[in-house]
Amino acid sequence: MISNSTKRFIGAYTTIITPFDEKNNIDEVSLRKLVEFQISSGVKRICPNGVTGEAAALTDEEKIRVTEIVFDQSRGRAMVIPDIGTECLQRTIDLAQRVEKIGVEAVLAFTPYLDPPTTRGMKEYFLALADSISIPLMIHNLPGRTTIDISPQTVNELAEHPRIIGIKEGNQDMVRMGNLISLVKNKDFVVLSGNDFMALLTLLLGGHGHISVAANVIPRQSIAIVDAALNNDFVTARDLYTKYHDFFKGIYLSTNPIALKSAFSLIHFDVGNPRLPLTPLEESKEDELRHLLTQCELI
Repeated sequence: MISNSTKRFIGAYTTIITPFDEKNNIDEVSLRKLVEFQISSGVKRICPNGVTGEAAALTDEEKIRVTEIVFDQSRGRAMVIPDIGTECLQRTIDLAQRVEKIGVEAVLAFTPYLDPPTTRGMKEYFLALADSISIPLMIHNLPGRTTIDISPQTVNELAEHPRIIGIKEGNQDMVRMGNLISLVKNKDFVVLSGNDFMALLTLLLGGHGHISVAANVIPRQSIAIVDAALNNDFVTARDLYTKYHDFFKGIYLSTNPIALKSAFSLIHFDVGNPRLPLTPLEESKEDELRHLLTQCELI
């Protein structure tokens, strides 16, 4: 059963991009502007340093700086939940403890990668991380990127830990999502979709929210989809989801967040190019992106 302290993690989130300037440094002014845009649009939960924030291209010091800026600009108006996962347990613990000192409400951590862990190793990794901090921890499962897929059974066991309070689930298997939600339904644990295409289905199956990539560009609409579904108004949720389905396709025309950054700069303000090894969206795909944005009445 979801406790009162965990209920605040039910709802819509944005996993935000990291703006870069012409010298490829973090554009702190644009980052603050982005946070302000999100909050003024109604976003209550912001996740910096995720895949969408190009975490793999950020140094640890840059991850801390991004978190500091997002937390400072939020000023208590939105929860800040950075993704601090790395391939190294001690490095992840260090990042988690440092962002806890900043004052963030919780942390996300994706599954370790490069050295594929055993089931026991996966479980002990997250337990050690949860034991190292005093704020809530959410697991981030993203097998499409890490090649590691934490099983629903292991998640169910980890949900017994009082500080492991949720998962951002990036596996797009519908049956698996249903199994996961069923397993943890009586625990103080939230299941959040980590993929825009799976958001509505996750909520229909009994999930608790969505950590959205698309919400960078369409925060109000993303919140409306989640809120409608959580209020069992699945007709409204479906109609909104359908309206922006082409936009979801558009932001995945290339490796996330390549097309997303292009879309954001076209619709809102310039957030710069992605960092290497990512490159700007190919010219041939720019026309397709513009077409999809036009179809959704976003430009």
